[in-house]
Amino acid sequence: MKNIAVLINGSSKYLDITHNLFEHWNKLYDDINFDFYLSTWEDNIDYSNFKWITKYERIKEEECPYNLKEHPQRRHQPHYSYTLYRVNQLKNSTGKDYDSIIQTRSDYLLSRELLDCLVNLTKGNKVIPNIIFSGHGSDVHNGNLWTGDYFFFGHPKAFDKFSEMFVDIFTKGLFTPDKILMHTMQAEYLNYRRIYNCGVFQDGCHFQGLLIREPMRFDPVGAHTDSGWPTKHPSPHQFKKILKDKGVDWLLSLNSYKEFIHIYETTEKE
Repeated sequence: MKNIAVLINGSSKYLDITHNLFEHWNKLYDDINFDFYLSTWEDNIDYSNFKWITKYERIKEEECPYNLKEHPQRRHQPHYSYTLYRVNQLKNSTGKDYDSIIQTRSDYLLSRELLDCLVNLTKGNKVIPNIIFSGHGSDVHNGNLWTGDYFFFGHPKAFDKFSEMFVDIFTKGLFTPDKILMHTMQAEYLNYRRIYNCGVFQDGCHFQGLLIREPMRFDPVGAHTDSGWPTKHPSPHQFKKILKDKGVDWLLSLNSYKEFIHIYETTEKE
């Protein structure tokens, strides 16, 4: 039996929907156990009925040693890195050893293809301390390294280093890239810690997942902030409907993604 820790940090956005998928993960593999750890900002979602969660904490902004209220709006770098630090500490507090770690977000529909890929890397003993996997790894963008942040996957020792990002940047000031932006921050920090950020597409995983987006995000580009999202991503209404009509098993099957993307692209976002 291999043990994988799943870390969910930051906002708990749409966890009231995606919990249907997370709680199903432990039914997918006979030789894999997932333990779920959540460090998320306080909101109105009640976690008490989420029996699939191993351990969780709800965080108040004033707990953060960095003054979040004075940080520029829509710049979530300290929020992200602080909750990453907290959730890794929460996992470590149990004293349990894990073969690998998946870190992701509550509004991301991580595909069965990707989950199989991460499970196979774990079972194949390909998870080593100096590598962290993400969607496409690190690329150069506008003179800085850049990476997708929908998920990261790797060895617990790599995450012990990665999770120090908040401490090194916002507390100690040891690492100060020219532009501390989301996507850039993670890629540059992994490079700083000499951890190779490898893309899972190199292991043949091409459909990795989708984000649940508010209907207004699908408006034409420039209609408002964050508009112009591709319609392959679901709105909350679409995801709830497909979950009701098709069920969790279908959503987490390998052969369903082309059909549910077609549904997302051709039905009302509402």
